[in-house]
Amino acid sequence: MNIFQIVWNLFRKKENTAHPVSPEMQSSLEVWRNMYVYGGTDRGENHSLGLPAGISSEFARLILAESNIKINGSGAEYIQEQFDVFWRCFFREAESACALGSMAFKPYVSGNRIVVDLVRADQYAPTAFDSSGNVTSAVFIEKKTVGKRYYTRLEAHFWDANAAKYTVENRAYASYSPDILGTQCKLSEVAGWEELQEYQEIENVTAPLFSVFRIPSANRIDMDSPVGVSVFANAVDLIHEANRQWDKILWEYTGTELAVDASMDLFERETRADERRTTVRRWKLPKGGLRLFRRYDLQNGVDISKMLQVFSPAIRDSSLFNGLNHMLQRIEFNVGLAYGTISEPTMIEKTAEEIKTSKQRSYIYVSSMQNALESALEALVYAMRVYASLYDLAPFTDASITCSWGDSVLEDTDKEFQRRMQMVGAGVYRKEQFLMWYFGCDEKTASGYLPAQTNDGGLFSGSDV
Repeated sequence: MNIFQIVWNLFRKKENTAHPVSPEMQSSLEVWRNMYVYGGTDRGENHSLGLPAGISSEFARLILAESNIKINGSGAEYIQEQFDVFWRCFFREAESACALGSMAFKPYVSGNRIVVDLVRADQYAPTAFDSSGNVTSAVFIEKKTVGKRYYTRLEAHFWDANAAKYTVENRAYASYSPDILGTQCKLSEVAGWEELQEYQEIENVTAPLFSVFRIPSANRIDMDSPVGVSVFANAVDLIHEANRQWDKILWEYTGTELAVDASMDLFERETRADERRTTVRRWKLPKGGLRLFRRYDLQNGVDISKMLQVFSPAIRDSSLFNGLNHMLQRIEFNVGLAYGTISEPTMIEKTAEEIKTSKQRSYIYVSSMQNALESALEALVYAMRVYASLYDLAPFTDASITCSWGDSVLEDTDKEFQRRMQMVGAGVYRKEQFLMWYFGCDEKTASGYLPAQTNDGGLFSGSDV
C-alpha cells in the first residue's frame, strides 16, 4: 500500500468512499518522477537525452519568462513583500511542477512573516475536489530523519464550504524504515515540529487556505480524474524511443572507431609485476595502442598484408541523426512545443504557415498554463490575506493580484511595442491601455505614469483619445 492510500485511510471522512486519486494515476506519477530525475532511461537504455527535464524546463521558461506580478489594494505592500519571496522560490521549482503535473502552494505563519511551502505532486494527497476540479482538501506530507528513526508528518487541510469552516490537523509518525509510516508519536518529539498545533479551526473561510497549480492538459490516464498530468505525459513512449536512438548513435561512433587488426607476432613482450607482485609477460603496444590496436593470434608465415589491416568503416551518423530529429519533432507535437524547440531547426522542412501554426499551438498551450497559474496565485493571495488578518500581521487587506505574462512565445515583443505605439499615435488605442500593457499594471497606476497635459504635439500630449 503506497502513501496515498495510507493517507486516505487515515483521514477520509466517509466510509466506503473511493480514493480520488486512482491507482493508475499514482503509478503514472511515479513514472513521471523517475523520468524527470533519471532522464527517462528505461528498458535497457544506457544513455539519456534528458528530455523530460528539458521539456519541463522549457515550459517553465515559457510560462515565467516575461511574468510581472503585482499586488494591489489596501495592505498590498506587506502581501507583496511576502509574495516576492515565494515567487523567487517558485522560479526555481516551476519545472518540477510541469514535470509532475501540479504543485501546491501552502502558506503558513512564521514569526511576523507568511512563508509559502512549495509542495510537489508526490508530497501531497488531494482528498476532495469541487465541481470544477479544484482541490478543496488535501494532506501534505513532510519527512525527517533523526539518527536511525524516520519521522513523517501528515498535515491534513479540510474546508467545509457550507459552514465556511476550515480545519487543520497535524499527526506525526515514527518508524525504523523509510518505507513504513510506523506508529503515531507526539509532535513535540521532533525538532521543528514541537510548536505546531495538533488541531486548529478557522471560521468564516470562503476558500481553502492553500492553492494548487495544475497543468491544464487532458487526463488520458484516468479520464474521470481532475488530477493534473505531466507536460510530457503524451510522449512517454516516444522519449524512450529517442533514448534508444541516441544509444544507437553513440554506439555508431564507438563501433566505427579507427582500429588496426594485427598479428601478435608484430609486437614485443615486456615483463612487469601485477597487483599480486607476480611477474608476468605482457604484449607491449605503441603509445595509445590500447585504443588503436587489436591483437590476433595468427599462424606464422601469413602474408604481412593480412597480418596488419586498418579497420575504418563509414559512419552512418547522418541517417541516424535524421531519424532522431524526426522523433524529436513528433515529441514536440505531442507535448505542445513549437517545432525546433528541441529538434534541429535547420532540418525542419516546413512552410512559413506550418511554422506559425506550431508556434500558435505552443502559445495557446502556454497561455492556458499561465491562466491556470494565475488562478492558483489568486487563491494563494486570498490565503495570505486570511493569515495576515488572523495573526494581526498587517491591517485588514483587500489585496488583489494583477498578472502580466507577455506574448513573446508567438510574437516579437519589440514589434508588438512598435505596433501598439502606432495605434496610440493613430488615436485607436488609449495611452492608458498602452501603459497597462507595457508595465503590467492596472488603469489607475497607468494614469499616474502619464505626464502633465501639454500642447507640444508629442505622443502623449493633448486630450484623451
